[in-house]
Parts: sequence; C-alpha cells; structure tokens
Amino acid sequence: MKFRTELHPISLQKKINLSNKIVTMGSCFSENIGQKLLQNKFETLINPFGVIFNPLSVIQLLEWIIEEKNGDVLMDNLENFYIQHDEVWYNYHLHSKIASQDKEELKPIVKTKAKQTFEFLEKADTIILTFGTAFMYELLGENGNNKIPISNCHKQPKNLFNKKLIDLEIAKVKFEHFIKKINLFGEKEQQIIITVSPVRHLKEGLVENSVSKSILRVLAHFLTEKFENVNYFPSYELVLDDLRDYRFYESDLLHPNAQAIEYIWRKFSENYFDDKTQLFLKKWQKIASSLAHRPFFPNRKSHQDFIQKLISDIEKVKKEFKIELKEEIEFLKNNNLKL
Repeated sequence: MKFRTELHPISLQKKINLSNKIVTMGSCFSENIGQKLLQNKFETLINPFGVIFNPLSVIQLLEWIIEEKNGDVLMDNLENFYIQHDEVWYNYHLHSKIASQDKEELKPIVKTKAKQTFEFLEKADTIILTFGTAFMYELLGENGNNKIPISNCHKQPKNLFNKKLIDLEIAKVKFEHFIKKINLFGEKEQQIIITVSPVRHLKEGLVENSVSKSILRVLAHFLTEKFENVNYFPSYELVLDDLRDYRFYESDLLHPNAQAIEYIWRKFSENYFDDKTQLFLKKWQKIASSLAHRPFFPNRKSHQDFIQKLISDIEKVKKEFKIELKEEIEFLKNNNLKL
C-alpha cells in the first residue's frame, strides 16, 4: 500500500559534471541549491546581487550585466534608483544586503560584483533560475506616471509603489528575448534550468500565492517547450506534492527544512549529474563527514593516524577526479597535525 506519490524528475540529456561552472539566481531557494553545489566542490556563483524574487527582475539584471564587461550598463541603469533608509544606502534593483552607509562607497561595490558576474557568466555552463513569486512592484513617478519595475521596496512607504502580478504574455516575450540573448553570449551555449520555489508567499494570501505560483509554472513550461537548452526541475512539486507534509517545513511553515532540501538535492543530483560526478559525491560525502569530526584529544596517536588516512583519501580523490582540494589538506595539516 502506498501512502505518498513519489515524483521522479526527468533526467537531463546534457548531464552536469564537476568541471561545470554554475550560476544560481532568483529566490532564496536558489541559495539552498547553490550552497549544496558549493559544499560538493562545484564552482558556483550564488545570487551575486542577493535574493531576487520575481523572475523579470532577475533577467533584467542579467541583461544589464552581460551588455558590458566593466559593468557600466548596469551602473547607468541603477544610477537613479539609490535610496537612503535609516542612514543606509540601498538600490531599488538590488537586495538589501547590497548596501552601505556611504552612497559613493556602495557604487564601486556594485560595479565590482557586476564585473565578476560578467566574467563568471562568460565561462558558465549552467544557469539555474529560481522563480519565487509572480508579484512584482513598480516605482511610481510623479502623479503615478512612469511606472518602473523594481526588485525591492526597501521598506519605503507603500504609496510609492504599484503592486501587481506579472503579465504572463509580456513575461513570455521578455524571457524569449533574454534566452536568445544569453544563447549568443559567452564561450559556449549555457544550459538553463528553471525551477519554481516551494516557499509559499503567505503575505500575499494563500489564494493569491496559488495564482502567483501558477503563473510561474506556466511560464516555465512555455520556456522548456520553446527552447532546447531550457529544462524544468520540479522542486515546487517535490515539496508540495511528493513530500506533502508540514514536518518537512521550518517552524514558520513556509520554508523547506534541512530534510526537505536534502531530499530535493538527492533528486537533483541523481537525475542531473553524470555517473562520474555521482561517484565523486559518494566519496566526497564520506570525506566531508570526516572533516567535520572534532576530537576531544587531537594529539592521540589514533586520531593522528585517522588524519593521515584522511589526507591520503583526499589525495586519491583529488587525483581521480582532477579536482582542487588543497584547502582541505591545508586545514587538516594546520589544525590537526603537529608538523
């Protein structure tokens, strides 16, 4: 007798491997996946401009970034959108973690991030975009005219903004333009993976959240049908339909907990990584578990033998998979061995 409906994601035709450079952008769920990739030794760039919830703001930032290596196009478009709140400067197009008490100090920080993102994207193999919500905000001009889409309100008065659901047909057109543009950018054609965040936006209301997620899911489906290099990973369905239980949420009942994230990661890695990468993950998990061990008496011979074997295991994995693990070896030598 079955008590749940298990979901089996469709495998990627072009599998991800350890040599791939991966960019993750979008809602906070993109950070969950991004951190998992980093922990497992993938070269990954995670939300360089912070969490961005609505997908149109995500691709707007990316378009500005790839138009100019030095970040000048991005900087020009951000210029009129700096705002000061409680003695701190922010920008309406960026997350609140991109901030400074000095406006002129904030600008070079943003420009450096733009340049770094451009250079990473130029060589990237895979871009993972996580759609968080279809609700977006527009900054109102004088008399309510000149509505300008933004990413973040930064706790400014509500009367400065117009809140609305993105128009699905307009979103389709904008994404088509973006994907055609990104396909011509960089040293190779990037593989794009779209996922809808399983985090519910209850501040909008349950009914409104359902409408929002529906728009995002239809948009994702349209893009996967339209472009061969666009794929959909069902993180939303894995949490809402497969796990389907509040025990897989944090105490706020909104965000997936560590157990749910681990389950999604397993589904992702099983279906999206090539065989050699999956073999590496199995070996790396054992090493990572050993690296996390903190002995009460590190000078004991048994522990020193354990460390020497662990260094040997790391060297073997490094050689077998041609991956850089110098940091881990140096950590063991500096913190556990008396050399």
